[in-house]
Amino acid sequence: MAASTPSTPKPHAYVPLYDTLPPTPNLPKAAFSGTARINNINLWYALFGSSLQSRQTPVVFLHGGKISSRWWSLQIRHLADNGYPVIAIDTRAHGRSSDDPDVPLSYDLFANDTVALLAHLKVPKASFVGWSDGANTALSLAMHHADLVDRAFVFGANYQPDQVNITGLLGMPFLSDLQGRMQSEYEALSPTPKGFAAFLDKMNTMQAAFPDWDDASFAKIDTLFHNPQRAPIMWIADGDSEEVVQRRVAGEIRDMIWGSSLVIMPGVGHFSPLEDPDTFNALLSRWLSVARQ
Repeated sequence: MAASTPSTPKPHAYVPLYDTLPPTPNLPKAAFSGTARINNINLWYALFGSSLQSRQTPVVFLHGGKISSRWWSLQIRHLADNGYPVIAIDTRAHGRSSDDPDVPLSYDLFANDTVALLAHLKVPKASFVGWSDGANTALSLAMHHADLVDRAFVFGANYQPDQVNITGLLGMPFLSDLQGRMQSEYEALSPTPKGFAAFLDKMNTMQAAFPDWDDASFAKIDTLFHNPQRAPIMWIADGDSEEVVQRRVAGEIRDMIWGSSLVIMPGVGHFSPLEDPDTFNALLSRWLSVARQ
């Protein structure tokens, strides 16, 4: 019998990170989790890492639209394990937080909820990490509550509703998975698990109208050139393959915040915290270590 010729293994198809949506991680064990009565809702939050009474400035994580703080789990674990006090928040109407059905949603409202929670926790100043809608909330905080903001890491923000990249969004290979997770995770966490359709309508209404910012809006943010000891340290970040927001937007925001920095992550898109958590976490560590001059 003739010897058989070994078959050549087929090469694996290349799948770039920006075409992937890894599983939603679970939050690490919290020192505390529960709700506070804030602005006529029950706002869910959790505490990780060092005590809020430590000398470290707390880091507040603000998640994206239609998801929850779970999506920040890999970054929360990283900073908590490195000794930072961490506060995770489920935005009103999201995750485990309730909503006031009579009050329209807005980024300024989300920012006001955050301010009220930090007052409840007796936190005078914090660093903020925002992703997508959470990034817009962080920008609102910097505009309107500057005394509370030590620094902000703003990933995947926009400043006008028409800056959404509809073609890129609809072309995401994991769009169906993303939409399915939004609904299933809402139903698993929400105090109103049958309210997803109404929640989606309310969020879509907000995102069609907000944010509505321009040069004058960003001029409200104090700059390091004017006030190096108190102005927020602003890093405006995005992935080089951002598919949800038009890619020019991050640079435009940086240009409108004098003294801010632009950070572009390689090989990832809008879902970078899941696609490449190691690089994202390294950037957070570097941003938090930047000393004031």
